[in-house]
Amino acid sequence: MTFLIPVLLLATGCSVISGLSAFKKCEFSFRSVQDPRLCGIDMSDKRSFSDFTLWDGQLIATNLIRGSMPFEITVNVEAYNPGPAKAEVSSIRWIAYIDEVEAAKGVVNNRVEVVPGGGRALVPIPVQMDLFKFLEGDNPRTMFNFALNLLDAGDQPTRLLMKIRPSVMIGQQVVEYPGYFTITEEFRSGD
Repeated sequence: MTFLIPVLLLATGCSVISGLSAFKKCEFSFRSVQDPRLCGIDMSDKRSFSDFTLWDGQLIATNLIRGSMPFEITVNVEAYNPGPAKAEVSSIRWIAYIDEVEAAKGVVNNRVEVVPGGGRALVPIPVQMDLFKFLEGDNPRTMFNFALNLLDAGDQPTRLLMKIRPSVMIGQQVVEYPGYFTITEEFRSGD
């Protein structure tokens, strides 16, 4: 019986590593961006500065006085698996860049499985950042352009780049994929 336990652990570990290595054959793309919120204000229905209420303006002003400008958005990444094996991971480490400026990073601790032979899975990545910290150096121009594109009022494209690194759990050990997958999307007003 004691011989059977290590054999079962080895078989389970090999299966999990196989699922992680199947991610190498997956193709990743941006599917959508949703639920933009600035200082807790839903930005999805804002198309110009006149769409902001007096209350919205007070919330933004209060946050500026405090030295904070919280921004949240959900980036939906699609994984497509053309390979012959099921791709599966237990978590995904990510880094988000806006026009080559690192904006936020984090970890999605949700299990993701993508069936083989053309399966697709949507991975929602909640991105939270404080835009106030970008108000130094050349970053204000980048963030202002990003905000205008969200309001559908910008004239310069914004490039969103995400690096994702999947990992699996084998027992209590985290095993990370050896590198990052990079996904890039350019968007502008009217897209």
